[in-house]
Amino acid sequence: MKTCIFLTTRYGSTRLPGKHLTDINGKTLTDILIKRLKRSKIPIIMCTPDTPEDNLRMKAIADRNNIGFFSGERQNIIKRHLDCALKHKIDFIINADGDDILVTPETIQSVYYCVQQMKELLPIRTVGLPLGLNVIAYPVSKLKEVNFDTDTGWGAQLFKGRYVEIPFRYDHDYRLTMDYSEDFDVIEAVLTKCKRNMTVGGICDWLLKHPDIAKSNLYLNKKYWERIGEAGK
Repeated sequence: MKTCIFLTTRYGSTRLPGKHLTDINGKTLTDILIKRLKRSKIPIIMCTPDTPEDNLRMKAIADRNNIGFFSGERQNIIKRHLDCALKHKIDFIINADGDDILVTPETIQSVYYCVQQMKELLPIRTVGLPLGLNVIAYPVSKLKEVNFDTDTGWGAQLFKGRYVEIPFRYDHDYRLTMDYSEDFDVIEAVLTKCKRNMTVGGICDWLLKHPDIAKSNLYLNKKYWERIGEAGK
């Protein structure tokens, strides 16, 4: 069974324009995320909307990191993933959201191990991790069943029905996804000051010791969940 990481990202962003090209120490956030994903030793394809900006700016990042690149449906992520999977004959997708810069190799690998052990192909998601560290994965056959044509809340559509959960015990109230400038400040602090930022335990332990940073962007969660919740219904 062919399994691949799909790095779901785009150049355009309404809340924080160009956020995936934001720079830390000479590397864009997308370059940093790809480096983290490569530690899982699983093939990666960057999946973007088919726009001139994505085909120029995001493809350049994919090329210099020697990963695959696919551009497709502009708003329909499920259709984009399905088209990419069919083109590359992929059976199972592990999704890496371009906003979740701090995703760790250990969570990706735990999902991959679960995929390899499955007798029946079902969607998989990790639980018990801070916002921005959880991972979802799904068989391509599931994409064919879903009728949903927008990019916000699309992941929830894949978990209507039977699925598998991989539990973790790090469900701290942190916000580690990238939507606003305050989010960038937290992510930059973790990447530059937390020496063990490749592990969930390392990140969570460091944030426990730096509550001023950990709490600085939490007020944005209400706005985030209102947007995701309405779209995902």
